[in-house]
Amino acid sequence: MTGMTSCTTNQVPQRVLYLDTLRCISILGVVLLHCAMPLLGSSDMAELLPGLIYSALCMFCVPTLIMISGALLLGDPRPLRLGKFFGKRFAKIAWPLVIWSAVYYLATCIVEPSAPNLISFGKRLLTGLWAGPLWFLYMIAGVYLMVPFLKPAFSDPRTPLGPLFVGLLFGITALNLATRLLWQHDLNTFLTSAVMPHYLGYFVLGHVLHQRTVRVPGGRVTLALAFLAFTGVNVVGEYVCDKSPDMLPDSFFNYHQPFSMLAAVSAFLLFKQDGCAGLGFASKAIQTVSRLSFGIFLAHALILFLVTGALPLLVQPGQGLDWTTVNPWVGPLLTALVVFILSALLTWGLQRTPWLRRAVP
Repeated sequence: MTGMTSCTTNQVPQRVLYLDTLRCISILGVVLLHCAMPLLGSSDMAELLPGLIYSALCMFCVPTLIMISGALLLGDPRPLRLGKFFGKRFAKIAWPLVIWSAVYYLATCIVEPSAPNLISFGKRLLTGLWAGPLWFLYMIAGVYLMVPFLKPAFSDPRTPLGPLFVGLLFGITALNLATRLLWQHDLNTFLTSAVMPHYLGYFVLGHVLHQRTVRVPGGRVTLALAFLAFTGVNVVGEYVCDKSPDMLPDSFFNYHQPFSMLAAVSAFLLFKQDGCAGLGFASKAIQTVSRLSFGIFLAHALILFLVTGALPLLVQPGQGLDWTTVNPWVGPLLTALVVFILSALLTWGLQRTPWLRRAVP
């Protein structure tokens, strides 16, 4: 994940407040999504409903994180020097991937329990056999590999290639959702495997929306209502899929279906309106949290395991915070807030500790 900077014509990096703000909201949403996830397995409607709503509300978060990276990297007017680009980006991926993979592997060994094994760890690291929240690093590394090919094609905001590329990828995902709902089968894999991953679609989409002026009748009100509408479709759709034995689960709760894309677009444009000018008084705090966001993403699962007792080092299972705290509507929110704050504090400390700062660049 890249920093919240953009370049002016004199190539001086500048902060982009609406991207900083969107990054902070998205990371908080990722934390809430994982805190509410256990509710999705409940047969009690009083527990399932908040799980569905919280999950649907947070479904835009990962797509927007990818869109932010695309907005900053593809829109950077500075010449792309391959050695410097890959050296900088992959240094920010390789160290965290190895360090946090070791942390989560040791946590798994404690929970199972089993003795740590270097060969087993190497297998998990190379194959992503258990990546936990680190799957994002594998994915974004693949996206970065494609940047030298994507940037020449899409860097000019006047070209129609960007919208056409996005339309092609998400047209395929829309057709895939239709085949899942109609016939309980994914679209032919020989077709979908020949089309680039939808993550690249989000990457280019973020650049297109960042560079172009998109006027929406009704402005923020329309965008907010659109976001809620697409979220509502995901709630109802996933509920139907969950309750019907003839429907495929997770047809709506995934990042590569059209309603998740539309919700992400609505959220992106909502924060882009007026550049989040109304948040100017809090811009320094937003920028600080944005700089901590990568570390929060990496650490939040570990903190969640600790505060819930899933990793019984601080509290035992059932004695800490989780979705059962107070009630299913409050528990996930309270747990997410605590996990977010503790993850931010841990990241802040690691960034100021020599050598350990490599874990949260």
